[in-house]
Amino acid sequence: MESFILTLALLLQLVASTDVSSCSCGFFDSKTGAVWTDALIAYANETEELPRDSLIAENFQNPYEKNWNARYRAGAKSSNLVLSESTRSGWNGTAWTLKIDPPTKDHIVSGASLRSIRRDIQYGTFEAALGAPKPGVGGSILSMRLDYNETQTVNLNVMNADAPNDAWTSFMIYGDWRGTRSKGVNFSYFGNGSYSFQSSPWGFVPYRINWDNASKIDFFIGDALARSVRSKGAAKPLPVTPAVFRIQHSSFGDIYTSEGPPPNGSDARVGMIRAFFNTSSMSSEDHATFDKRCHIVPASVCLVSDTSLRGASNFSLQASRPWKTKGIDYNKRWPAIFVVSVSAAISTVLLAHAIFKRAPWKPKQAVGSLDPRSASTATSRGRKLKDLSTPPSFMFSEHDALAFTAQLPGVGTPGQVTAGTATPRDSLPPGSSHGSAQIFVASSRDSLEMCRANESKQAGGQTVVPPTDIGKYDEKKQVEATIREIPKKTPAVNNASLADANPPITTPKQRVDYLAGLVALASVLVTLIHFALTFLPATEIPYTHAHYESEIWALKIVTPYVLTFSWIGPFFTSSTRFLIGSYLKSGNLKGVAEKTVGRTPRLIIPCAAIAALEYFCMQVGAISWLEYLPSVTWSTWPYAVGYVTFGHFISEIIELMYIIPNAVPQITFNYCIGVLWTIPVQLQNSWLSLLAVIVIREIKTPWKRMGYYTFCILMHYYAMSWGSFFWVGLLIADLDLTYTWKDWLYNRPFVYYPFLNFISLLAFGSPSIDLVGMWKANWNFNTLEFGIHPHQRTGHAMRDTSDYGYPAYYLPRLTALTFSIGFHLLVELSTVVQKFFSNRLLMWLFPHILTLYLIHGLVFWSLGAAICVHLAAHNVPYWANMLIVAICTYTVIFGCLPLLTPILEGLGKSITQKIWQGASSKPPPRRKTLYPFSPEILEGNKAEDGAKDRDVESQAAKERM
Repeated sequence: MESFILTLALLLQLVASTDVSSCSCGFFDSKTGAVWTDALIAYANETEELPRDSLIAENFQNPYEKNWNARYRAGAKSSNLVLSESTRSGWNGTAWTLKIDPPTKDHIVSGASLRSIRRDIQYGTFEAALGAPKPGVGGSILSMRLDYNETQTVNLNVMNADAPNDAWTSFMIYGDWRGTRSKGVNFSYFGNGSYSFQSSPWGFVPYRINWDNASKIDFFIGDALARSVRSKGAAKPLPVTPAVFRIQHSSFGDIYTSEGPPPNGSDARVGMIRAFFNTSSMSSEDHATFDKRCHIVPASVCLVSDTSLRGASNFSLQASRPWKTKGIDYNKRWPAIFVVSVSAAISTVLLAHAIFKRAPWKPKQAVGSLDPRSASTATSRGRKLKDLSTPPSFMFSEHDALAFTAQLPGVGTPGQVTAGTATPRDSLPPGSSHGSAQIFVASSRDSLEMCRANESKQAGGQTVVPPTDIGKYDEKKQVEATIREIPKKTPAVNNASLADANPPITTPKQRVDYLAGLVALASVLVTLIHFALTFLPATEIPYTHAHYESEIWALKIVTPYVLTFSWIGPFFTSSTRFLIGSYLKSGNLKGVAEKTVGRTPRLIIPCAAIAALEYFCMQVGAISWLEYLPSVTWSTWPYAVGYVTFGHFISEIIELMYIIPNAVPQITFNYCIGVLWTIPVQLQNSWLSLLAVIVIREIKTPWKRMGYYTFCILMHYYAMSWGSFFWVGLLIADLDLTYTWKDWLYNRPFVYYPFLNFISLLAFGSPSIDLVGMWKANWNFNTLEFGIHPHQRTGHAMRDTSDYGYPAYYLPRLTALTFSIGFHLLVELSTVVQKFFSNRLLMWLFPHILTLYLIHGLVFWSLGAAICVHLAAHNVPYWANMLIVAICTYTVIFGCLPLLTPILEGLGKSITQKIWQGASSKPPPRRKTLYPFSPEILEGNKAEDGAKDRDVESQAAKERM
């Protein structure tokens, strides 16, 4: 009897329903005033299967996902879509159940999806009764979406999250970051005054999307507006292309949205679907006919609010095919293509000319050395030595110039030149402690004039001014005065002694090769760390899913020694040597002033140039495959986003100069190189080093000096400041340059070898502490050590605050400090290690370390990401994928170095030299503005004007009388 009554009620309902095919003049929405031409309506409790004339259950498996934080790939099986009874609130009878399977070892999560057969849906109003995934079973997404492709999407996402308190519904369009909670509603807010939804959000909730036109999209919970999007003020244009309607249950493991995936599977429910829309299949003539016909017969218009409507509008086969954009009309683009081609050709020619002009692949001749032709004829008396007229680089300090001039016979400091050619100390004028070396530390213009004067001195001692164009600028008198001043400033250069010098003039190396090699090796290892973080996260990050078991073994054995962030330390300790070496030797503040003026532009200008290049690559789509990469590599570390305005870009560059240690520069989160935070660390501690060396040199007593070092290192360590690394570098440089401790140790083997063993233990034992933490799951030294430092906001020990945990990557660690001390000392004292780090390969790489530092992320995340994603889509084994990616990316990186380094050097070093030249050189005398005319012309006019004025005044006086 009960079944009869139920059947009768169903038949009465069917008789009372209206088929949408009878609504020949469309559907009128009284709320918005819109008229829609087509409809698709289906109720799960009125059918035993999907309406096959309008909806279809999908079968697919995505090879990758476009999501910065998707560590899993979604799929769908038609078998996961079933019709079952539902007991949830808000719905009676059966509902479509969309199941999700447990994730596979390959990070595949198969769910369920139903979509419209039609793909010509363009604007409309879309409503569905959606039952959220179950709470507490793992996060997943039940989405109602309209999309043509990845750039034309409108979607509503119901997410249970891993914790029920975090469950929410988001309302998104293309361009929105999925994790923006302000563009959604938490389940706990459904019943408040804004939405007044009295039923449980875990039951069936009627959601609606109104896609009215190309400038307006509204999202509703029931009849309450949840979000409204307008084209005016939107970050990107609203979708306009014909779309497919889809309801899908999936999970990507996105920690910022759905979380999950469900380890044991999950399910979600759909009760009904009501969609009213326009079709892109209608031509303009069809629209005109429809308007004319329905204007006359308005009675055949149905109401969107009519709940008795059932079925789906008829459609053609063309409506089920994906919409295709029209081909590009290249005839209209030929002028632009021509201009771009010409500009690209000119740029290529100019760049090639600059590269071949500089010839970076050729060995550089030492500054001040004679070329072979000059050396072969250097014995001729009276010959001009052109090499002497070459001004020194302004990156050299006075000490470097002194070392250079010490190699010149007859030009040098006492005790550094051959007997018989040195200038006696008694002949040096007061205040000229370095003698003729001052020629080479003067300004470029003065140096040039002085050297020309030396060239003009003939064997007989007669001074002859060489023919130049100086007279053109009326500077002949100045040059002659300079020549007359030379004997007062510097001793004369004996050209006869110079001519008798058969060996070619050579220059001592201005760098310490083994330290340069250490920095070069550290830079390569840092790129390997970033490669691992991008493509093999399990080798760097504990508790991350691995593609192979070997990645876990690499994490526990190889990473603590090779792929450790402790390799950043030698960058800081060794950079101090290059900063303060000249001042420790000579005590001349000019070296400190030079580094103070040039340090910032030397680093920031290349960084800004490469950052601008990378932002350009983002805008043209070169890094578009990076967003697909996490679903293949299972790494969410790489991330890149363009700046909003050019002002934001300038702000990010300024942050690089100033923000550390207060915070991490914003460009670290936008720019594709996560290590740019080290730039402000280098800059700020450069000022620390330059100020510290001035104080240190004034402390003459050794034990006081060492005590001051100890105090500063300990205080910086306790304050979690990277300054401790720079103080260590300053101490090591001081021991070498001031106290010559190496000779002392080498002469005492009983002290040298035990100390060498100690620093070796320090260098290799520090990473071993991290190794223990890898094997012992409940113990980590870095976390324990982090707990003893002060908490900046409260002053308590870090272990007593809520911020206690594993330290952030931009905070110094004790193991990194001890590793840097031990390894740096080992390189300084062991001749075997020095020989290794002075090999040709590292020496070739050293000039390119800044280029390598700046471009490796761009190559990894453009070329590397594209190769990795496409190989994964073709089911290439991951080990082969990684091998191909590594070979291709590193080939491109090292191949680019000889091409990009001269450009960056021109942007950084050359501009820095100009800045230092302008800051340190006396400007040339100001020329008259009347040049080339004589000033007497103006003076004569003044005299004539004065006479005329006097005549006028006398005439006026006569008239008054």
